[in-house]
Amino acid sequence: MCVYIRPALPTDHAAIVGLVRSERLNPNGLDWPNFVVATEQDRLIGAVQLRCHKDGARELGSLVVERGSRGRGLATRLVGSLLAANPGRILMITSKQHAPYYSSWCFRPIAAFDAPASVRRNYCLGQIIGGAFALLQRRPINRLVILDRTG
Repeated sequence: MCVYIRPALPTDHAAIVGLVRSERLNPNGLDWPNFVVATEQDRLIGAVQLRCHKDGARELGSLVVERGSRGRGLATRLVGSLLAANPGRILMITSKQHAPYYSSWCFRPIAAFDAPASVRRNYCLGQIIGGAFALLQRRPINRLVILDRTG
């Protein structure tokens, strides 16, 4: 089956929100115009967004591929498409274990205090909220890192 990578449409909004929430990702700022999506047979199976903050920072976020479609390189295609259309500095927050994956796009880890305030705030909230959920669910805490691509 063919998978298409394309900019999101207004009709994709509900599917994007559902997919992001299904993986317990940051549910804030899910504005469909910021997304690139993967579709298969007119069904949305993956998404990624470029969140533009008021302080000028741009943050790659909400990268998600539905469980049944993983392992097919869709995350790579989504990120590649988003970055190709958006040169310049982009930051992102991810788990330390996934950080090496983004080095092929020239992302490198930075200290939180080197990030713009908006990204630093999301990082801190992710650490606090994610850590609390992990403790409540008795699972390991997912350590986060901020990555920077100065492109």
